[in-house]
Amino acid sequence: MNNLDGKTAWVTGAGSGIGRATAIALAQAGASVVLGDINPAGLEETAGLCGDAATLSLTQDVTSEAAWADGAAAIDARFGRLDILVNNAGIMMAQPFEGAPVEILRRQNRINVESVYIGMQVALPLMRRTIADGAKGASIINIASVYGMVAGAQFAAYSATKGAVRSLSRAVAYELAKTGIRVNCVLPGPVQTNLGADWEPPRDETGAPMPPEVALAAWAQLIPMGRLGIAQDIAPIVAFLAGDDAAFITGAEFVADGGYTAA
Repeated sequence: MNNLDGKTAWVTGAGSGIGRATAIALAQAGASVVLGDINPAGLEETAGLCGDAATLSLTQDVTSEAAWADGAAAIDARFGRLDILVNNAGIMMAQPFEGAPVEILRRQNRINVESVYIGMQVALPLMRRTIADGAKGASIINIASVYGMVAGAQFAAYSATKGAVRSLSRAVAYELAKTGIRVNCVLPGPVQTNLGADWEPPRDETGAPMPPEVALAAWAQLIPMGRLGIAQDIAPIVAFLAGDDAAFITGAEFVADGGYTAA
């Protein structure tokens, strides 16, 4: 299972969280992993955790078409192939919808949706060539969220972007189904990462800021399994979808949320 020997994978948002855990999982499965992140320090740490498999690190702004093109050129020069793309980079901003500036939506849309759109387009020529050279197929995995399925308090703009990622993934999967390039979507539930690191502090019923540990404990109580997810809960799903064992899976969605959306 999950033998990725000889494959090249590009993971965005690899400097921390789900991106880091995914990069490690792909490296452990045998892939050469290209790490993309806007944070050089995070990239360096992830590269160390991946060992020799992390053969290329890209300081990458995923909203920049030029950065994507430069990354693809670097991968082509180093490997001459691309088998796996994991569009993981994202941002989560919480704010009540009423009175929220439209820039809250625009910023999240640029990072969460436009980067996925650009990344898939940039990856396709390399992936088509990889298949033409004899690979069984190629795999794109886009990271969405259960908040693209269900409502989350103060996450209207974020939910809109993750709903868009779901629809975009299905549409592209349908178009590419006969090419051998598969597109699937993973929908994590609440996971302990730094995705919302720039949130305003959550507040209690009196309006006072809540300590992070109190807010996280309250959130965990909403999950039937009784805990928040961790990045390592998500990475194995991505690793499975990346490999040839998932050769008949495209246009699918995989929810990992501890039962959060089961009710």
